[in-house]
Amino acid sequence: MKNTPIIYFVEDNATESMLMRIALQRLPKITVEFFSEGASLIERFEEQPADIVVSDLVMPNMSGQEVLKKIKRIKKSTLMIVLSSQEHMDEVANLQALGVFNYIVKGDHCLHYLKKTLEVACFLLEKEFKF
Repeated sequence: MKNTPIIYFVEDNATESMLMRIALQRLPKITVEFFSEGASLIERFEEQPADIVVSDLVMPNMSGQEVLKKIKRIKKSTLMIVLSSQEHMDEVANLQALGVFNYIVKGDHCLHYLKKTLEVACFLLEKEFKF
């Protein structure tokens, strides 16, 4: 594993994207890129695959589930984290079947939980843990 994990975020809500940027400022040794829609993330991913992708689930034009499927076809080892307000257990189960690393429900403490999840994911990548 290289020293600096690459993390891509896709979030169509500008306010939530800004909050994610603020929450992640203190994570050391990461490279983060933000996207407002899935197609631009996929285009960038094809050029430079990321180690971790964090995706909203409900977005216009391309759902988070579609993003996750495309990412896994390109680079199976990428860790996928879903950050969404959807709480339906069927949806969570479907995403788990696709191999998501974690599913975080948006709410008051989700940014703190996202930061902790990313810290764990980066640690596991650094230790070259195989998923």
